[in-house]
Amino acid sequence: LSSVDAVAPNTSTSFAGSVTTIAESPKMEGLIYAGTDDGLIQVTEDGGATWRRIETFPGVPELAYVSRLVASRHDADTVYAAFDNHKMGDFKPYLLASADRGRTWRAIASNLPARGTVYALAEDPVDRELLFAGTEFALHFSPDGGAKWIELEGGLPTIQVRDLVIQERE
Repeated sequence: LSSVDAVAPNTSTSFAGSVTTIAESPKMEGLIYAGTDDGLIQVTEDGGATWRRIETFPGVPELAYVSRLVASRHDADTVYAAFDNHKMGDFKPYLLASADRGRTWRAIASNLPARGTVYALAEDPVDRELLFAGTEFALHFSPDGGAKWIELEGGLPTIQVRDLVIQERE
């Protein structure tokens, strides 16, 4: 049963998680990642015929919302995941990378500001080590795959960065 504090328990509260982000590998047909609002990532390597469920992530609180998944454009085995736990009063940047299709993960948030939820992530189309992270208050880039982050300034106001797209044509 839903708690008395649940908002619209009969119309909007679900006992199952909702898919919040999907990433399809541009390097391997049938490799798809799906993240949910209850902190799970599901992986299929055969176009959805079978799925592998990932439930725990190093340093990430249980049930943290999977806010973004990015399948690498350089390597079929690499995927990035951002988690958002602000609904629990936790605004830390949870950002991870996997080099084995989600079987193991490592944190890449390194020196991102401690109070700056990650909402968006992009990988440079040319330089596989160049990453961009949109956070609660700024846009950051990492020239070394997440080992160190630098705030991108140049006149950008203090603002949430919720989505990122790299224009490749120019």
